[in-house]
Amino acid sequence: MATLESAVIALGMFDGVHLGHRALITRLLEEAKRLHALPVVYTFSNHPLEVLGGSVRLLSGIRERNMLLRSLGVEAVESVPFTREMAHLSTEAFIDLLAEQWDVRGLVVGYNYTCGDRGTGTPETLREIGKSRGFSVSVVEPVLLEGEPVSSTRIREAVERGDVSLAERLLKRRYTLTGTIVQNKRIGRRIGFPTANIEADSKRVIPADGVYASFAFVGGAAYRAVTNIGTNPSVHGEKLTIETHLIDFNADIYGQQLTIAFRKQLRPEAMFETLDELKEQIRLDVEAAAALRDA
Repeated sequence: MATLESAVIALGMFDGVHLGHRALITRLLEEAKRLHALPVVYTFSNHPLEVLGGSVRLLSGIRERNMLLRSLGVEAVESVPFTREMAHLSTEAFIDLLAEQWDVRGLVVGYNYTCGDRGTGTPETLREIGKSRGFSVSVVEPVLLEGEPVSSTRIREAVERGDVSLAERLLKRRYTLTGTIVQNKRIGRRIGFPTANIEADSKRVIPADGVYASFAFVGGAAYRAVTNIGTNPSVHGEKLTIETHLIDFNADIYGQQLTIAFRKQLRPEAMFETLDELKEQIRLDVEAAAALRDA
């Protein structure tokens, strides 16, 4: 039988990889170094609420999340499907799953972490199991920003009300959306402000309807941009659209991948009586976005 690699394992969903998650990863790396073990994150490819009867929109796709974790120094990320069978595992059985893959030297969890059937596995439960099985359990206390704990829920709420500036401080990076550029009504091009449109991902948190200063990343380059999210009431739109005007850029990029990084909400979505009024407001939006001096 092959010898299992020694590992310290951080447990959690890590949606968004926010400031609290970063503190947890820092602790993971410290514990892995102390115990001469591999720093590992064990997480899920789908959110447990999807299986448990709830629903949640995510702050990051699996590829983006795992890339962020590795950029912080995690050497292995194990993303497994969360199933009904897993939901009903006892805490001991969940630990057995980990022990099948690694020689578990330690676990690192957040202060509010739960696992096992009906969430009966708490940090205290894990510590008791660790004592009997010979591994340590390190519990990371909440990280506070502006007097409140940093959490994925708090960030989702900020994004959903359009406060992308607060989301950026909680994430320590700008909130982003990525999609393939598709054709729309081409009204922006008619009024001198062509837009790149991406389809809204139903599993991602979408910022509140409105106009945002943003950065657009396409074809390996970055551009200052203005992004409009909404139904385009001025042109009798009905479907939610995500449209981005790249400042000082005019090329055919249909079919390419576009990533939008949200900088600041400039204004809520508004209704304009004429296309000329809409064009003038977009001009002002572009000026405001171009004038922002943040990096």
